[in-house]
Amino acid sequence: MGAGTSQSKGSAADGPEVPDSVLDLERVCKDGLGFSGMPAYDRTKKTVHPAILMNNPGDDWSQFEPPAGDFPKGWFLGYSDKPAAAELVVCVERTKATATGKVCDMETEDGKPLKISTYNTSYQLKVVEARTGKALHEYNGEAKSDECPVYIYTSEGEDKNKYYNEVWPKDYRKRVQPFIAP
Repeated sequence: MGAGTSQSKGSAADGPEVPDSVLDLERVCKDGLGFSGMPAYDRTKKTVHPAILMNNPGDDWSQFEPPAGDFPKGWFLGYSDKPAAAELVVCVERTKATATGKVCDMETEDGKPLKISTYNTSYQLKVVEARTGKALHEYNGEAKSDECPVYIYTSEGEDKNKYYNEVWPKDYRKRVQPFIAP
């Protein structure tokens, strides 16, 4: 694929546009640009409106599939579901990180001592129509804690000496419910 080409299928000449992969939904969260081939959202229909949960912890957007039990079944499409079936995109983005001043004594996988600095975070939650890119709800919140984590996961390239308090599904479940399951 050459520079400036889209990974999503469709153009004005081809018909309605749908995302090739869930990663294409970044533009819905980041730029408010929907996909004309996605299902229409009609809040007056008292049914579950399937959504995809996108997360940006500060570097890139990616899909997040909440663990079973965090939300009622059917609210969020999983990794194996087709992204083009979503009526909504729920976007959770870390917008700021502030050092708490707390340092936690932990161990690496091989038992070596490791000091972790903790950070409180601010985040933005948006519920967006997948088809139009229209934001239906926006909320800015904070994730704060003065406790040391029991364990942390880091990806390659991440600073293993930093722990960011993140928003959990329980923190925004009631905020998305009126849109997903009215």
